[in-house]
Amino acid sequence: MQDERGHILQARSLDGDCRLLKIAAPRIAEQAKPGNFVMVRVSPSLDPILRRPFGILQSEPPHIWLYFQVRGRGTRLLGSLRPGDSLDILGPLGNTFPELAGKKTLLIAGGRGIVPLFHYAKAYAAQRQLFLLYGARSAAELHLLEEIKAMPFEKTVIFSEDGSIGKKGLLTAGLEKLITEQRPQATLSCGPEAMLSRLASMLDPGKTENYASLEALMGCGFGVCHSCVVLVADGSYRKVCDEGPVFPLQEIQWPN
Repeated sequence: MQDERGHILQARSLDGDCRLLKIAAPRIAEQAKPGNFVMVRVSPSLDPILRRPFGILQSEPPHIWLYFQVRGRGTRLLGSLRPGDSLDILGPLGNTFPELAGKKTLLIAGGRGIVPLFHYAKAYAAQRQLFLLYGARSAAELHLLEEIKAMPFEKTVIFSEDGSIGKKGLLTAGLEKLITEQRPQATLSCGPEAMLSRLASMLDPGKTENYASLEALMGCGFGVCHSCVVLVADGSYRKVCDEGPVFPLQEIQWPN
């Protein structure tokens, strides 16, 4: 874990109030692996006092990329930064996806849940049999499609709820067919809680290893404040920040 002063090199505004930042942060970039996240101080002052968590979209030392949607005051401040600005970044934090060497792996991404899976694909797509199932509400929310098309996936299936691109409907509608056709040995997923809950009920842990990256509100990012706990199957709680954010999918006690 490094506390590093990052320097913004590129700041892109995307549809739907989303932003893409390329940041020079050599020490964090050198250590970051798929699944890791960072805690960012979004203002040079102590207002707001708490850092904000962001998944690492891509890491190519000395650079990392952050992809996020402007939703509140913190992300609005971060989204207002421009090339030449600097910011305080703590990371990389959390655990990582298993490498799953030699296993056919299906990546399942809902909306901005593409972030850790994009990082995984950038690291391993050239060496692994990877398949991608990616969906959002509309084509306007699938900002990274051009970059994804350039990756050597075995197969990519796109869903949009409004039918504006790819197949119409929820991405879970395409899951059973893709698994039957391709017979993956593992799945990695990230997206809305409702999507992950549905996946947990659809995927058979006896046939595939299943892992999910979770999102949570965090105060510290390294296990002190206990603000990001989730309930697991045995009735205990786990901290998303330092015991996750990657968990076996069926280990989480999903709401009905």
